[in-house]
Amino acid sequence: MTNHLMSAISIQSLHYTWPGATEAVLNIGRFDLQAGETVFLSGPSGSGKSTLLAAIAGVIDIPDGTVTVRGQDLSALSGSARDRFRAAHLGIIFQVFNLLPWLSPVENVLLPCRFSGIRRQQAGPDPAVTAAHLLRDLGLGDPALQNAPASALSVGQQQRVAAARALIGAPGVVLADEPTSALDEDAKTGFVDLLLRECAAAGTSLLFVSHDRSLARHFDRAEDLRDLQSAGVPC
Repeated sequence: MTNHLMSAISIQSLHYTWPGATEAVLNIGRFDLQAGETVFLSGPSGSGKSTLLAAIAGVIDIPDGTVTVRGQDLSALSGSARDRFRAAHLGIIFQVFNLLPWLSPVENVLLPCRFSGIRRQQAGPDPAVTAAHLLRDLGLGDPALQNAPASALSVGQQQRVAAARALIGAPGVVLADEPTSALDEDAKTGFVDLLLRECAAAGTSLLFVSHDRSLARHFDRAEDLRDLQSAGVPC
């Protein structure tokens, strides 16, 4: 585990119940992700993994002082400020990738640079060149692929575009939500290895959420969300 003064993510006493629900989906006493660390987080469907990522990304309202990302208490920010903070400091790989199908891979990768001046500045003097290099490093170096509509790519190729989009501009933290669920076993391992290599090169912390525990051996540390939940909270 990497030891740095500032945690990439620090969670304390996070209790969350969805509006209208009677039982808490999250009841986490303590969780930390250190700068540069890679953590594999597992748990069955319905255990709160996606809700936890939503809390870390500032998508849902959370109590004061419970989630801090790169030193910023998310509850102290307005909704629009959380959006700006997310764009600047977090890369997110969604389970369904969320690419814009009419844009090319390069154009999809550049989207964070359009929404954040920090990411644009950190992407180098020519972000389009950086995007192309990221795609090449992730196995999409063919210019014909880089400039085709994203809708023309295979599932595995779209997944790599989503990873490059999350990584461009060296965000402090990458959150990956079941990103390998649509891949076969060989493709899963190859993708995880590529993602870890790119995060290491950028000094980016990675929280990788999956129910597939066979992937856990690739990471600095593995956690089960059920072990993080306090007693008495149904999982």
